[in-house]
Amino acid sequence: MASSLYRRIYSGDSLYSAWRKVKESAFSSSSETIRNEAKDFESKLPKSLSDIQRALSKKAFTFQKQTGVAKTKPNGNSRPIVLSPIPNRIVQRAILDALSRIKFVKEALATPTSYGGIKNKRVSMAIADVKQAISNGATYHIRSDIAEFFTKIDKARVVELVAPHIKCADTIALFRAAITTDLANIDVLRRQGLDEIFPLGVEGVAQGSPLSPLIANLYLHDFDKTMNDGGVTCLRYIDDFLILGKDMGCVDRAFSKAQTELKKLSLHAYEPSAASEKASRGLTANGFDFLGCFVSAGLVQPSSTTRERFKKRIQSDLDASIRMMKFSVEALDIYPKGTYSGALQNLDRVILGWGEAFSFCTNGQWIKGLDDYITGALTQYEVDKGKLFQNSKTNAQRRMLGVRLIADTYSKRSKPT
Repeated sequence: MASSLYRRIYSGDSLYSAWRKVKESAFSSSSETIRNEAKDFESKLPKSLSDIQRALSKKAFTFQKQTGVAKTKPNGNSRPIVLSPIPNRIVQRAILDALSRIKFVKEALATPTSYGGIKNKRVSMAIADVKQAISNGATYHIRSDIAEFFTKIDKARVVELVAPHIKCADTIALFRAAITTDLANIDVLRRQGLDEIFPLGVEGVAQGSPLSPLIANLYLHDFDKTMNDGGVTCLRYIDDFLILGKDMGCVDRAFSKAQTELKKLSLHAYEPSAASEKASRGLTANGFDFLGCFVSAGLVQPSSTTRERFKKRIQSDLDASIRMMKFSVEALDIYPKGTYSGALQNLDRVILGWGEAFSFCTNGQWIKGLDDYITGALTQYEVDKGKLFQNSKTNAQRRMLGVRLIADTYSKRSKPT
């Protein structure tokens, strides 16, 4: 007979709760593919959830293959993101909810100096604690992040950490399967020379999985305890951490201790230097970047890097819309995100999400600067769209606006299958 923990994972309440959270994330995604997949799953309720529940109850649930996406980082390197089908994410979320009730996990997630991926904790809380530490006399800092953290996590060690507290072979087997990466597009990635950046072997867990933040917090729980047992404060958000202290000597010694602790896990943090964007060291009075913000005693605002990245995202999305509108004319079809109406809806969604994420920041000139930039980008977008319209016929203009033709619908139906 299955344990109470395993039964909790596949209970109707647990799966429905997991679906609601997955749905919220999927529906707010900027990816139309992800939104459509969630809509398709929802259209088949309650059967879609019942199928998952039945498979889990029979211990026959199989995680579907995922899709690996190599996102280009600002430094030109690729960041491996793993996109999982909706059923995978629901079960992973249900496992997360069940494990979060275990005493060992509760204790790790209750660490006061850890913030990422923890219920009711946010970036704004970490920043508030930074400001409080500075007010309490922290005049020096070292900020760094753990190099290639998710790709270096030892999956076997993760299982060893949780297994003694689970004591259920079925749950352990399901958890092990849930953190295993099996990519449907591995051949494509291999041809592109990108397969090695994905966590396919013993090392690494998928970024993008609901379980990734939990794994990070369990993996670094001892690190958190060790780093905060001295005369410094060490705040961590997943793989980013900040050491604050009263003098440079104690902060430097704490950073050396951090490297020693990370080495035990075959990890290391970036060394702070004038040329490094990954780490910094110096007076808190001069301000520093942490979690996408520039922080000083009296000011918190999105960092210059964060703002530039946001502006590039805005421009990139608008440029993509113009290209896709041109293509829709040639293909006699509508690509929603690339249409005029779709592009504006997507832009509004991006602005809303970004603005809410940094709503805790200090009001300042940076807000007007970004709004002015967006207005300018939209003005140029209108000019480019106008040129396209001038050279297009009425039907093509409709498609570019995002308003389909009834004739297009019938022409698709009449095509031979």
